Amino acid sequence: MNPLEIILILAVALIVIGPERMPEVMRAAGKILRELRLASNTVLHELTEVLDEPPPTKVQPPAPTTRESEPAAPPPEKP
Repeated sequence: MNPLEIILILAVALIVIGPERMPEVMRAAGKILRELRLASNTVLHELTEVLDEPPPTKVQPPAPTTRESEPAAPPPEKP
């Protein structure tokens, strides 16, 4: 936005709103812009935290253990 556009917008706002309410409207607009900036910074910070975390490591299940005290099963007989 160049300075001419800003002056034009302010002039139209001054005509539509009037000089009495102009400071009140500008203050409200400033508060809204500040809240939007704070919200966007919060979201950006949270996304950066999540994306910078290392991926979770997969825990491998323990390998099945064999019992040495039990005898091995005999092979199946062929008919």
